[in-house]
Amino acid sequence: MPGRIPDDFIDSLLERIDIVEVIGARVDLKPAGRGEFKALCPFHTEKSPSFTVSTDKQFYHCFGCQAHGTAVGFLMEYDGLEFPAAIEELARLAGLEVPREAGATVSRKHDRLYEALAEAQSWFRRQLGASEAARRYLKDRGFDKETVDEFGIGFAPDAWQGLADHLGKAGFGASELEEAGLVTRRDNRVTDKFRARIMFPIHDRRGRVIAFGGRVTGDGQPKYMNSPETPVFHKGRELYRLYQVRRGGLPARILVVEGYMDAAALHQFGFTDCVATLGTSVTSDHLDALFKATPLVLFCFDGDRAGRQAAWRGLEAALPLMQDNREIRFLFLPEGEDPDSLVRERGAEALSDLMSAAPTLSTFFFDHLQRQVDMETLDGRARLVALAEPYLGRLPAGPFADLMRSELKRRAGHAGSSRQQPAQPRKRQQNTSLADRPLTPVQYAVALLVQRPELGADPAVCVSEVSGEVKGLAFLKELIDFCRNRPQLSTAKLLEFWRDRPEAPWLGQLATRELIDNAEAMPAALAQTLARIRGLQIQARVRELQQAQMNEGGLDQDRATELRRLLSQRNEHRDH
Repeated sequence: MPGRIPDDFIDSLLERIDIVEVIGARVDLKPAGRGEFKALCPFHTEKSPSFTVSTDKQFYHCFGCQAHGTAVGFLMEYDGLEFPAAIEELARLAGLEVPREAGATVSRKHDRLYEALAEAQSWFRRQLGASEAARRYLKDRGFDKETVDEFGIGFAPDAWQGLADHLGKAGFGASELEEAGLVTRRDNRVTDKFRARIMFPIHDRRGRVIAFGGRVTGDGQPKYMNSPETPVFHKGRELYRLYQVRRGGLPARILVVEGYMDAAALHQFGFTDCVATLGTSVTSDHLDALFKATPLVLFCFDGDRAGRQAAWRGLEAALPLMQDNREIRFLFLPEGEDPDSLVRERGAEALSDLMSAAPTLSTFFFDHLQRQVDMETLDGRARLVALAEPYLGRLPAGPFADLMRSELKRRAGHAGSSRQQPAQPRKRQQNTSLADRPLTPVQYAVALLVQRPELGADPAVCVSEVSGEVKGLAFLKELIDFCRNRPQLSTAKLLEFWRDRPEAPWLGQLATRELIDNAEAMPAALAQTLARIRGLQIQARVRELQQAQMNEGGLDQDRATELRRLLSQRNEHRDH
């Protein structure tokens, strides 16, 4: 839907949601005092929890890596969502529909593609209902109605233009359908991309249909076919069913298989934490998305040579991401078996047993390399060290990397000597100087207002009209007016209103700054600070007038009177 999200809706949304519930669904939060919660930071590796969430401020902050923000910012960082998507996810949690401002010219770039894909999904579902043969095929494959409905499985009939004609009548042009990956255009002829196939919708991390996977019902080729790459679908980034798995809360483990038929079969047998790759090797983007959802990823590969090669490629992609709070295991199925056939023939318990015995990344890594050398000889063990070193050098510094080198030493008698590349600091860590230096009076006043915006409602909270130039004073005036016009403002709301302003990172840091032990003393502290700022304004204006007096050889009557008055006021400030 085109249009800008109204500010008052965002304001209302932030009142309804609780940041502790949002973050607590993704991170293991522990109570840490009145209205405060702590956890190990999800954005960097640490042994002691420095990640805090405040109920009062509706704000999170990590004292280790300086990550901070509101519930909106957390979803953007943790779930990898853009701002509108984060708002829509919070609205879903609050049971609200996101409105759009009428007449707004801002439009989301790919809305038409999403609309076409959603309509295609509805059409495929109706075709399944109309095709007894397609339903019989699914029944013969062992899929019950509950699984078919949960997975949104549909059917593309064996027709050249069935979907194209339907979407054309719905107002979509041939170029839009081609861009969405739904049709093929050749010699001015439009034909459906999928024909005579069982259809599986593929969703993005917001739950929108972005592509399809199709399984042929007969002997045609290819047996499995996915949508082509489109502006909204990139195989190297998306995982089938990840949205649905995350929707139920963050699981203790995610099982990754190679096909959507496997994922559906495992789900039916109780493995609801199953996702699938989409015809491509495991990428670092896949792993990043998985580790944001779970600490343990279990890959399920065929036990043949191709399956082991695919597993090794996945291991290579994982090495730079292997922090000590993450674990990967590799399950290799017996030759000739896939997850679908195994769970149907041997049952869920047999598959669970195989999962429990699945080798870890470290075991698979060293066993794979050892098969290439003769471990009975010194030369072979030296070769193992040489083979392992380039891979170990890609691990981030930390306990896992240290333990991997210890294991290499145990196996080969030598831990290697490659030097790890120093980890690049997060960009947010480069901007922490504000936490390390004293605040100016203006900065202190801004910090008090950010942490207690309701203080701005007091008419006594204002900036003196003295015209002396003080750095940051114009912004302080703007902030006071902003707070005064919104008496129900919270820290989270204030920061969201300022999200797109250049001051946003600075305000975020001030929101976490420890200012005063007793929150009840904040009003008095703000009054005293504003008085100090007035003193700075007087001093600045006195210097301006005295400089003008020197440059001009004197002042006119108005400015001379002003200078005498300010000098008197400056002396009064000094006396106090």
